Amino acid sequence: MMLDCSRHFFTPQFIKKQIDALAYFKLNRFHWHLTDGGGWRLEVKKYPKLIEETAYRTQNDWTKWWREHDRRYCHASDSGAYGGYYTQEDVRDIVAYAAKQHITVIPEIEMPGHSNEVFAAYPNLTCEGKAYTSPDFCPGNDSVFTFLEGVLTEVMQLFPSKYIHIGGDEAWQEKWKSCPKCQKRMKDEGLKDTHELQAYFIMRIEKFLNAHGRKLLGWDEIMQGQLAPNAAVMSWTGEEAGLKAAKAGHHVVMTPGAYCYLDMYQDVPFTQPKAMGGYVPLEKVYSYEPIANKEAATMLEKYVDGVQGNLWTEEVPTPEHAEYMLYPRMLAIARWDGHAIDQLTITSETALFML
Repeated sequence: MMLDCSRHFFTPQFIKKQIDALAYFKLNRFHWHLTDGGGWRLEVKKYPKLIEETAYRTQNDWTKWWREHDRRYCHASDSGAYGGYYTQEDVRDIVAYAAKQHITVIPEIEMPGHSNEVFAAYPNLTCEGKAYTSPDFCPGNDSVFTFLEGVLTEVMQLFPSKYIHIGGDEAWQEKWKSCPKCQKRMKDEGLKDTHELQAYFIMRIEKFLNAHGRKLLGWDEIMQGQLAPNAAVMSWTGEEAGLKAAKAGHHVVMTPGAYCYLDMYQDVPFTQPKAMGGYVPLEKVYSYEPIANKEAATMLEKYVDGVQGNLWTEEVPTPEHAEYMLYPRMLAIARWDGHAIDQLTITSETALFML
């Protein structure tokens, strides 16, 4: 299960409650989305401005802040400040709590895109050297890699998971096309377009993680340009990317939005709380079969490690709303392994019993 804690901050107590639920239904990975444009949620000792400057924003309503407001961050002491962050002590406690229940916590630190909040604290990491101008790190700037290696060093100290998720999705790339540093990087490295520049960025981060005994995991856009040699892929735009990666010998987690995005409506929209749109009812989630091609099943099963349900929280501001969106659909995700709840009738009453 993936939970987005950037758009809305959820307390450590709430995180532990969800870990209890995952353990009950024999789900063994908690993917923790800790950074994004909504706010930076992880204490990093080397870069204290990340939580001082960007863990809080000026508006709690995501729609107003992102689409109608100024997308500005603020300090915790400012009037109307909204947000929060996890101390390193919080993280160690949660990771240990999960480990006791045989659950691995996989952190996600977004790059090169979805990083608006970082630049409010460290604007020198953008192509223009200014805050509020781009969501993307500047791949032509060596200080970007110094910064990210510093962040990831502390992340690896907190999270013992084999995989570190680096996002890699939806990079805008527009500023790279006119940035002198990016253009020089492309020329020096023989890169023909910005997709290959992104691949350079991802592979450089992968080398750093591999050198520290970790593996890189990212959304399927990390396949643009060239997939890093040891990277694992989360296939969210559909199944095609995941199948392609598996056939090439890369480990894959299947999480296509049409089946596994739990921020979508579960029933007739006017009967439901606010959602991102779309329609992903319980029956559809339950019907998902990630290896439907029987001819390729034997080969793919070696590389398709599992499935994941994702709760993005742009429109999910409260713990109650989050649990309404997660359950019972996460139970249908659990079913794929064939051991957890195949014989269980999944109902809202089941979810209430569990919670």
